[in-house]
Amino acid sequence: MDVTDTDLVLDAVGEPNRRHLLELLHDQRESTVSHLVDASGMRQPQVSKHLKVLANAELVSVRTDGRFRHYRLDGRGLQVAHDWFSSFDDVWHARFDTLDELVSTDPNPDQAEEHLR
Repeated sequence: MDVTDTDLVLDAVGEPNRRHLLELLHDQRESTVSHLVDASGMRQPQVSKHLKVLANAELVSVRTDGRFRHYRLDGRGLQVAHDWFSSFDDVWHARFDTLDELVSTDPNPDQAEEHLR
């Protein structure tokens, strides 16, 4: 995926209802639209619209079985999101290094929190 695709993925997960659908699909191996409607409390047109956005971002895949469409998480879009967020790991590591240094050298651990701000 390229930068545009990263934008699609991050835009897709930026919407709370879509994140909720992803969580529901994470809990189930696979789910139909009607099950997602029941589980989410959203109407069918809303769920279908959100699933289309998630599918375009490769966050979910769909399998047709007769008249039923079965959705499941798709690792391609999830990997894009993971890779993008992982690019900021150095920020977390620097904070942890600072915390480790403060805790190991500061006799007053309460002051360590102030240094991290």
